[in-house]
Amino acid sequence: MISCYVEENHENWDLFLHEFAFALRTTVNETTNKTPAELFLGRKIITPFSKLINVTEGAEYVGRNIEKLFDEARQNRRKQHKNWEKYYNRKRREVSIKVNNLVLVQTHFISAAGRRVVGKFMPKFEGPYRMLEVRNNNLIIWKKGKRVTVNIDQAVAGGRRQCRVELFVPAAELSCFLLLSCFVHIAELSCFLLLS
Repeated sequence: MISCYVEENHENWDLFLHEFAFALRTTVNETTNKTPAELFLGRKIITPFSKLINVTEGAEYVGRNIEKLFDEARQNRRKQHKNWEKYYNRKRREVSIKVNNLVLVQTHFISAAGRRVVGKFMPKFEGPYRMLEVRNNNLIIWKKGKRVTVNIDQAVAGGRRQCRVELFVPAAELSCFLLLSCFVHIAELSCFLLLS
C-alpha cells in the first residue's frame, strides 16, 4: 500500500503512516469478514466518512457480544480455509515413489550475465539420485555422498533425463526439406544478383 502511494517520492512516506495504519485497521479481512479494529475493540469504530454523514450506528460498545463476534470470525475463517484448501490441493499428488527408486530433482537455475548463463536454457532436472526414505511429503535422497531432503513436488520418478523436444517430421523428410530450402535460397540469391 505504501509503495503504491509514494511511487517515486521516497522522502516523506513516513508522514502518512497513521493514515495507512487506519486504513489497514478498518478494512474488512477476507478470512474473518470483520475489521481488525472490530475484533480488537469489540465494536465498529467511527470513521471520518461516518462523521461527515452523521452516522453513529454500530459505534456502540458490544462488550456483551464479543464472544459472538469471535465465533463468527472463527466460522468465517474455517469456511475460507476449506475454500482455499480446495484450490491449493488441486494439483497435489500422492507419493508414488518407493525406496531405492531413482528420482530426478528439479533445479532452480538463476540467469547470470557475468557467467553467460541463461536460466531458462539450463536443464530442468538433475540426477538421477537414489531415494533412501520417504517422510511425509519429503524424500531423502543420496546426493554427492550426503543425505539430502527434497520435497515430493520437486522430484520425479525416473532414472534418466530425457529431452522433451519431439520432432514431428521424420529424419528423411527433414533432410529433404532442408536441401530443398537451400536450393530455394540459392535460386533467390542468383535472381537478385542477375537483377542488380
